[in-house]
Amino acid sequence: MSLFGALPITQSGMEVSQTWLDALSGNIANSNDTVAANQPVYQEVYVNVAPLAPTQTPGELPAGQGATVSSLTFGSSAGTLAYEPTNPLANGQGLVKVANVNLSDQLVGSVMAQTDYAANVAMNQRAEAAYKSALTIA
Repeated sequence: MSLFGALPITQSGMEVSQTWLDALSGNIANSNDTVAANQPVYQEVYVNVAPLAPTQTPGELPAGQGATVSSLTFGSSAGTLAYEPTNPLANGQGLVKVANVNLSDQLVGSVMAQTDYAANVAMNQRAEAAYKSALTIA
């Protein structure tokens, strides 16, 4: 890999990390959602990542040198019944459905995604500095 190849690799990592952070943010924001007991509840979003596929396009990265979001998957819409008789959405038994989002898992994931993003930014800055340094060598 050349010096210049590091820049698109780190950029692909930052894009994956940003998508991961966006999904985690949505999960955290909706972790306390409640709906009527007979309605589907918020579904947790999972980000699936894969190495970049082989390409024949000039200037693009070969397989294994970078990452991409391959898909988003969703958790169960079944939720958990909770007793909240004062909730305006509660049924006759005082039950509402709450999302099955584990806040602890989301917070751990956000730390991991932030660390991953920061590592890619640092690598990008180092590669850029090396690139600029190489331009000044006479």
